[in-house]
Amino acid sequence: MATRLKHSTVHNHKRNNYVHTTSSRLNTRDFINIGVFTALMFVIVFAFGMLGLVPAAMYAGFLLSILVNGIVFALFTARTPKMGALTIMLIMIEILFFVTGHWVGGIAIATVFGLLADLVITKGPKNVKVRVPLAYALFILPIYVSPWMPLFINQDAYMSAIAEQMGAEYAAKMAQVVTPPILLGFFVVMLIVGWLAGLLGTRVARKHFERAGLV
Repeated sequence: MATRLKHSTVHNHKRNNYVHTTSSRLNTRDFINIGVFTALMFVIVFAFGMLGLVPAAMYAGFLLSILVNGIVFALFTARTPKMGALTIMLIMIEILFFVTGHWVGGIAIATVFGLLADLVITKGPKNVKVRVPLAYALFILPIYVSPWMPLFINQDAYMSAIAEQMGAEYAAKMAQVVTPPILLGFFVVMLIVGWLAGLLGTRVARKHFERAGLV
């Protein structure tokens, strides 16, 4: 019985800390994982972002992408729990956003928050139910905050650019749902949903991906 109890304790400890064992350097397999998961996360953000064609549905699209990518994030950190992995991924995502017309300053913000997320994953709390959600909340900030920074800097210029790209009618509808107070409220909701999505991701990754031998 003592042996069985010891085995159960060790097993539970491993389950609660499945992304905490790290090696120091990224290898070829890690870079492949970074590329694959970067593409996957970007596609998910972009796909749900298409709901933004209807301004009133835009925020729902953002939150749905955060929920889905919480699972992707948890699996990635389980497969590649190494310093620098999240920073590289986040920079690559922001570069893709820049290529598609978003604010170039997002790359600098991604570097800072990517490093913070990396530190949480590699040096943070041992409990995966704290570590992964916290890292994910930091990780998503540049993705969903950076695109709106030009609006906070110069709202009139931002809306004028929207009108040129999408038309005056679309810009008028956008102006009704995209204001600094509304965005600030959304950022708070985003962090809460990000934390919950991180928790969901840890459960899915542990119950399904580990059982399947994928992590």
